[in-house]
Amino acid sequence: MSKKIKQTILFVVLLITVIAAVGYYFFNKGPVDIKNSAAIKTDASLLYVQFSTDSIGATKKYSGKVIEVTGEVNSISLNQNEEKIVFLKTNVGGASVNCSMEEDPGNIKVNDQVVIKGICSGIGQEDEDLGIQADVYLTRCFIIKK
Repeated sequence: MSKKIKQTILFVVLLITVIAAVGYYFFNKGPVDIKNSAAIKTDASLLYVQFSTDSIGATKKYSGKVIEVTGEVNSISLNQNEEKIVFLKTNVGGASVNCSMEEDPGNIKVNDQVVIKGICSGIGQEDEDLGIQADVYLTRCFIIKK
């Protein structure tokens, strides 16, 4: 075999090895440890305003990332999966930051000031005909501070 063919084969083998190693790493990486991850810090009202005025920019900045949101509890409810949802107040009537809790938030109640950490999913759809405002959604949330 010529030297050029040997170099090409060696290059292809190395390339396949690197691709396999990277794939193995990402496959076995597991979910993000939200509690111990660095987070983008913001306020519930500011987060909502950013999404409602510049959804593209806010999506690039926050969506899919771990964020830490400070705010006042507006309400607490259960979703279809019996998971607790904490709604944080915004400056827009009827709009909230909707936080799906990973574990029981404990003894928090309406009007408590809290800091919640979770993964931002973006903003939902509003319905102008029904007068329903869109919410900003966080998933896999934890109470950081009560």
